[in-house]
Amino acid sequence: MKKLISLTVILVCLTSCQAIMKKMYGIKDPDIENERTIKKAATKYKLDPANIVTVTSDAFLKELSGKSIPDVAVFDSNGNYIEYRVTDTSCNAGLFKFIPELNLKGNYNKTGLTNLQAELIKFRDLVGKSVGTSEKADFYLHIYWTVWTGKLNKDHVKIWEDLAVNNKNCKIKTLTVNLDIQEYWGKSKCDSILNKLNKKN
Repeated sequence: MKKLISLTVILVCLTSCQAIMKKMYGIKDPDIENERTIKKAATKYKLDPANIVTVTSDAFLKELSGKSIPDVAVFDSNGNYIEYRVTDTSCNAGLFKFIPELNLKGNYNKTGLTNLQAELIKFRDLVGKSVGTSEKADFYLHIYWTVWTGKLNKDHVKIWEDLAVNNKNCKIKTLTVNLDIQEYWGKSKCDSILNKLNKKN
């Protein structure tokens, strides 16, 4: 696991406009997580456990690659992906304003990069079962987080989740997508993924 420290540093540095000290935010080395440990972290940071999903082992590396953590993907009622960033170099700080201002009359940047259905088929519950289709909403918010990102879950993920709930302009369905390595994938798959991550560092 120690070899994953550089992965941790890279991902954390992408989470804000300034470098974040690992110690201050309780950042830990990535570990293999399961239903119990993920729910424990969710309880600690007061995340809604009903919203938590994971990703398949096949989708994991692609989801992790190039993604800042925590981060958010936004979709409209038709499943079109909405890019919240103003520029390619914009950080996730813009979400603190973007989420509460989401409304049905807004004109949003729909890039076609992906769509809601393409993302949902990657998701599983905490024991590996398919999650099915999402309930009808005006917007869909996928918040990506991990256990090892520590207090960023309180300062970012929890706040984004609350901003979505408290937005009175529209109905927003939120899923908090856990991007930890999952125990339910099985030892062989977990070892394979860890080996691939180690080779990148």
